[in-house]
Amino acid sequence: MDQKTDPTRRGLLLGSGAAVAAAFGGPIAALAGRVAQASTGGCAAATASVLLDSPYGPTAPVNDLSTGLPLIELPAGFSYKSYGWRGDIMSDGLPTPGAHDGMGVVLQRRVGRSSEIILVRNHELSTSSNAANIIGASRANVAKYDTGTTGTSYQIGGNTNLVWRDGNWVGSYASFGGINRPCAGGATTWGSWLSNEEIRSNSVSSTGKKHGYIFEIPADTSLNAASTVPIIGMGRMAHEASAIDPSTGDWYLTEDQGNANTLYRFLPSNIGGGMGTLHAGGRLQGLKVVGVNNADLRNPTLCQTYPCEWVEIDNPDQDGATLASVVGNVSASGPYRQAYARGAAIFGANEGCWVAQGKVFFTDKQVTTSPARAGRIWALDLQSMTLQAIFVSNDIQVGNSPDNLCLSPRGGVLFCEDGGTSGPNSGATVTHQRLMGLNPNGGSYVFSRHNYNFTRAQLDGAGKTGATSGNQRNSEWAGAVFSPDGRVLFVNLYVGVTLAITGPWANGTL
Repeated sequence: MDQKTDPTRRGLLLGSGAAVAAAFGGPIAALAGRVAQASTGGCAAATASVLLDSPYGPTAPVNDLSTGLPLIELPAGFSYKSYGWRGDIMSDGLPTPGAHDGMGVVLQRRVGRSSEIILVRNHELSTSSNAANIIGASRANVAKYDTGTTGTSYQIGGNTNLVWRDGNWVGSYASFGGINRPCAGGATTWGSWLSNEEIRSNSVSSTGKKHGYIFEIPADTSLNAASTVPIIGMGRMAHEASAIDPSTGDWYLTEDQGNANTLYRFLPSNIGGGMGTLHAGGRLQGLKVVGVNNADLRNPTLCQTYPCEWVEIDNPDQDGATLASVVGNVSASGPYRQAYARGAAIFGANEGCWVAQGKVFFTDKQVTTSPARAGRIWALDLQSMTLQAIFVSNDIQVGNSPDNLCLSPRGGVLFCEDGGTSGPNSGATVTHQRLMGLNPNGGSYVFSRHNYNFTRAQLDGAGKTGATSGNQRNSEWAGAVFSPDGRVLFVNLYVGVTLAITGPWANGTL
């Protein structure tokens, strides 16, 4: 029986869904589907998205409630508290690593009379000649996958867990280390986080360990240690985001491998959920357009649709190699090589991924000037298996390389920019990266702008001696995720700061 329609599978998963699934499922089920459905309203007027006025109003610099520094711009009425700066000493005595990337809310629980949220944050670090830089290297109780070398460097990327309680940051600690470039990931429905390595090569470290895998990190490592065993069934590739469909337990995965990637689906063999269950393996599949082998989906028009199906990937651990594809010779992962051979579609560089209301929302961040391309957001309806382009930016002012994305419990789509100063644009200078909201008609608007530009003296005066100085306003945003009640937006500045933003969300689409 197909796992998508198996009532036993569905019943087990609904029974195992923990606090995050319950909190997110209801509000999103009621609202999120309107984003993709309503976006067709813009089809008659334009073939690409346009920049609109924000329903929240213009942005202006706002001082951080924690340090007093104006880290970001926000609309009137919004405020934020920073935490977990690069170099800050964590609750476990270790310094906070840098390169703050993907992040997720993995658990909400009661602690006495308090409400507590635990987040897991990725640190997209790769190599260093200093062994002390390995996350948690000095602590035997911090799980690590690899401490081997490749050449003269060490595997140093990993994860930290953060605790938010009753509207305040109260703690953080190292939870996993020894992985290479953990870029993004995804929250499970049972209180853990999948940390995804983004590495394209087939290199093996001096310990004999391969990289390019997914690892599971628990919300509370005092109760369960992170597993140092990779989830091989989910593939070895340049992973980006993972997102679970709470109604089926199926996972949707993106890969940031330029011009050699598709959307992936993983159907776990163990449908019960819980720590370690994904290690039991399953089926890995790639997305294909019905009747079109290797459809090139890099340049759709706004609201264009495609009927889709899945093709099997027999060996998720296969090595990558050069692939002679319809877009030229490209470096391809082993999973994509197999999916491509069976007709899988081609995207530019897929990044963020989110599942809600039976739809998979995911981004393609690739930017080129010829043809004009500055990013896309797709929605795959899992019931009809119809893929629709709900945001098409051909102008970096409209949307500059959408990376991580999330949906709010009210159904609004928010995406993080990871662009630069070059690309198709309307002539205006790009000086800040932005957090962008998506309008139901397919247009975008600016919710917040990066404003990190501080001298060494300013940062030292705020007690941030390990923070990076200088103008960082054109560095990326990452890891955006709302609290289950929708009151707080947690988000990272990749330069090394985590923010908790609150304000009048009901005034706009978020």
